[in-house]
Amino acid sequence: MKIRNSDLLFVHSQHDSLDDAIASSTGEYVHVAIVIDANTVIHATSHLGVAIQTLSEFLEAFEHADVYRPTIKNLDGVVARAKQFDKRPYNFSFYPDDFGFYCSQLVAIAFADVLMIEEQPMQFGDGKQVISDFWQNYYAKLGVAVPLNKPGTNPSQLAKLDEFQFIGVL
Repeated sequence: MKIRNSDLLFVHSQHDSLDDAIASSTGEYVHVAIVIDANTVIHATSHLGVAIQTLSEFLEAFEHADVYRPTIKNLDGVVARAKQFDKRPYNFSFYPDDFGFYCSQLVAIAFADVLMIEEQPMQFGDGKQVISDFWQNYYAKLGVAVPLNKPGTNPSQLAKLDEFQFIGVL
């Protein structure tokens, strides 16, 4: 399969505690990256912040990804906008006004001029509690309140948008 500029690579849980908490709260995908070209991606990770990596490095870390292609005709500027934030830190709080970025937040900003991605109230539950024990502990360590119902995005939400079409698995 050939990937191209502005395709999105969605990743399922790698089964660490953060991935599992994200999946429990938001759905099947826990990470998303933007394709720069056939060999390069940009994404925001807790380990690297916003980073440009080779596709090989990305797949070494995540093993495989589901590829979604934008159905939008004019994708001018998407990759350039994302690249403006290269080397920014990761947004560990997921608060919308943080200087850093989390993965789907980077995608939403990169696509902002060509697609209005509606933010949704952020959720941190696990099916049993509105805020899971994981997220309660996570935010206690950060020393900030859980941003429950604050506006945000998540990878699973993005994958469900009509403007992105599943084309295969890498």
